Amino acid sequence: IPENIGKLLERKCEGDKLYLQHDLNLRQLALAIGTNRTYLSSYFAQQGETYNAYINRLRIDYFIRLYRENPTATAQQLSWESGYSCYSTFASVFKKMTGTNVTSWMKKNR
Repeated sequence: IPENIGKLLERKCEGDKLYLQHDLNLRQLALAIGTNRTYLSSYFAQQGETYNAYINRLRIDYFIRLYRENPTATAQQLSWESGYSCYSTFASVFKKMTGTNVTSWMKKNR
């Protein structure tokens, strides 16, 4: 496994915000950072995280930043801007990652 996959992910996926692409998949991300999906999958396995968990973590963090900058925006609007094309997927990932539902979290963090 190429040593620099972590750095490439930071620079390309996180720096260039590739994770905001609604249809981004493992193969596309691997191509974007100049590796293949097998190496990228192995990298995530070594990190103890799946591709989906990685992308979801970045997207939820981005949603939280957006909400803090614009607390009047709707959850649907911000979830779309955060890379989710389906609100229910976003809502279930959000609850799984934060332990609370979106509406409660937004009220508490207003």
